[in-house]
Amino acid sequence: MIRRDKQKARDGQIKTYIRVVESYRPAPGKPPKQRTLKSFGYLEDQADPEAFMREVEAYDADASNREQISSNKMYSGQNRLYNYGYKYLESVYNRLGISDFIQKYEASGRFRGKYSLDEIIKLLVLLRLLAPDSKRASAQRQGAFYGWDPQIELPDVYRALDHMAAFSVELQQHLDGKVKELIGRDLKYAFYDVTNYFFEIDFPDEDGDRQRGVSKEHRVDPIVQMGLFVDQNGLPVSMSLFPGNTSDTLTLQPVMLDVKKAYQLQRLVVVADKGLNSSKNIDFICNNQDGYVVSQVLRGKKGKRYHEALFGEAGYVWNPEKTYKYKLFTEEYIGKDKDKQDEIRQRQVLIYWNKAEADMSRRKREEKLKKAAASCKNNAYGIKHGSQEYVLEEVVDSATGEMEAASKKVIRSVNLEKAESDALFDGFFCLITSEMDYTAAKIREVYGGLWKIEQSFRIMKSDLLARPVYVQTKAHIQAHFLICFVALLIARTIQHAMDKKALSVERMSAALTAANCKLKRGGLVELDDVGGSQAFVKRKNRMGELVDTLTFSDEDQVALDYQFIQKTFGTAFYDVLVKQEAFGRFLKKISLKL
Repeated sequence: MIRRDKQKARDGQIKTYIRVVESYRPAPGKPPKQRTLKSFGYLEDQADPEAFMREVEAYDADASNREQISSNKMYSGQNRLYNYGYKYLESVYNRLGISDFIQKYEASGRFRGKYSLDEIIKLLVLLRLLAPDSKRASAQRQGAFYGWDPQIELPDVYRALDHMAAFSVELQQHLDGKVKELIGRDLKYAFYDVTNYFFEIDFPDEDGDRQRGVSKEHRVDPIVQMGLFVDQNGLPVSMSLFPGNTSDTLTLQPVMLDVKKAYQLQRLVVVADKGLNSSKNIDFICNNQDGYVVSQVLRGKKGKRYHEALFGEAGYVWNPEKTYKYKLFTEEYIGKDKDKQDEIRQRQVLIYWNKAEADMSRRKREEKLKKAAASCKNNAYGIKHGSQEYVLEEVVDSATGEMEAASKKVIRSVNLEKAESDALFDGFFCLITSEMDYTAAKIREVYGGLWKIEQSFRIMKSDLLARPVYVQTKAHIQAHFLICFVALLIARTIQHAMDKKALSVERMSAALTAANCKLKRGGLVELDDVGGSQAFVKRKNRMGELVDTLTFSDEDQVALDYQFIQKTFGTAFYDVLVKQEAFGRFLKKISLKL
């Protein structure tokens, strides 16, 4: 399909950018997307626009025919596709020793089922990365893998969830030990945050965890709270669930105690955002000889104590470009000891300003003010989303124009006073820490890693489809999030091996989902084209015979991603038609380089 996108060039001209795209579904259950097959450039820059468009149309026609042929082959009864991309995920699953852990659990006498607990858990975890769906849908996909058909019954899946809930904490501890063994883990400080997940039910549980609370998605559905710890590498350490009506600040204390006990930590420095910054949490951390690096509110009553230091120029250190300044000082404050008695403590306060952040805040506020003005025009329309904070509403008497609470007439105006007040804080941030030996750079470095946990939450919600949650019992809910936790750890482990060039989970999933093959007569396996654009090249094999092998172009992102995954795992196998024995040897060699 030809796309014509209007874009603004550097010279200010509006030009038409031409490209050929195709629709695809990243995985079953995921919404369709578009990917670019070829970019042709701006129509206005062409010497002969008509000849240029004929070339585009010819390429589009060829791409459409290719896609149709591919689809016909894919859904032919004689050419059933089997996924082998799961083998990459399975290799990490095995290196984390999850099968060994489950076998020990089965041998402990706590499991008496006749089904394979390991096969069920492996299926649910791997499909959470490849094709996240309900437990029923996952069980129905068990025959879609090359060399693996676990023969799982749906009732056994739900029985397995009960066992997963029972050993949730033990498995997390086991995984921590494996991460330490394979990668190394330094838990001198760790990142903690809380989010929530909604359930598609109308009413909360009477006694369960599904309760109405402050939803991150601003929904009214019952939710459950999840607290997550991650290490400096962004690898998850542990997760805990709380009822949906639990305040974020109340989740930290029990989780810290559990983490320190489970992982035998002498001291832990917690890194968190301002949502977890409360005097009770600070007291708890200090009374347990632990530490903290948390952000501090600057606006309102909570931030008033720092306004003198914030707006006073004395003490600021500027960079040469005048785009950044900071001020680091020590303050005394009164906390509560374990006996609830006043105790004078010390901490460091870092206040800094960033020009880029200030400019971004200003632009966002200007956009909100425009929306607010539009909402207030003629007092006729509802308040547009994103403009509420700058709309001032006054109730007046229709006849006299005087303020009157009982009147039904509401007059809206733009709250310029609030906008001016907010502008004073553009680009400013404040961090407080118990660590008296941290430099300003160290404080920012430690706190800056908090994006890793925020990204983990996004991965769980968007890529792993942890929400909405369809299971109902408390044990099954616990098991569902344990599955998501293990899947997240596998994805993060692969990203860690990829280092700075790490693929997103979405791209990784798309590439592995596209790694399919077909069984042919004569004991042969035919590899399907990963990228969706038929691209083969003749090469000599070890026998000196010419064979078809996959090749890659700069225009085929999925294929290039798959190529990078193979490189990360230390493999290089692109033969189109191969004997099953040779293909089996390749799959066995797949192992992540850590």
